[in-house]
Amino acid sequence: MDRLLEASSDPFWVLFVFFGALALCHQLLIKTYPLTLKQWKLVEYMWVALALVSIFGIIEEARFYGAKITIEKSRGLAENKINALENWFDVYREYACGNNGDDMKHPELCRWTKVKNSDLHLILSNEDFPVDVPENFLVGLDTQFSGLGVPDRKVLTGIHQDYRVARQQYLVALRAGHRSSFSVLIIALAPMIFAIAVAIKFTKVTGEYLLTK
Repeated sequence: MDRLLEASSDPFWVLFVFFGALALCHQLLIKTYPLTLKQWKLVEYMWVALALVSIFGIIEEARFYGAKITIEKSRGLAENKINALENWFDVYREYACGNNGDDMKHPELCRWTKVKNSDLHLILSNEDFPVDVPENFLVGLDTQFSGLGVPDRKVLTGIHQDYRVARQQYLVALRAGHRSSFSVLIIALAPMIFAIAVAIKFTKVTGEYLLTK
């Protein structure tokens, strides 16, 4: 399959198939078994059908390419958001807990950020990307902690939601980018099939011209 993919992406081999098919079709359909004008009309279906098959290969390749772009973008966004989540808890833990917890400015907020920071580090250490930071991860955020205003809560909630959205986009794109053996075969054969379709079309034009001149 790898060799087939390499050949299909090499203009030399695609042109080789085209000229080979062109010569073979001219030899068989014009010289050895010359077709009538009516039979040449039926040949139209043959080259159109082959062209359609090659189009499916192009569509499959475009779908895979689109999924690859989405994977890269969503992965980058998810990684940025998980880093922002870690930074938020680190900053607010230090802010609420003071100097190593000896002089806590906001005890309740200190305890909550410590617990959530520990939970987040546990998740990140036990799971590979993309880690699942649960939807209910921020449970307790609605508690009226002193030292934590509404804008601070919105920032944290937004980071968490953005991460989950980016993670879901990544997973969907990852599934969409998966290539089955059939998809790989269609993609690999598409340039060759299209070259054969064009060769048949050229032969049809030649055959009809010779019959009508």
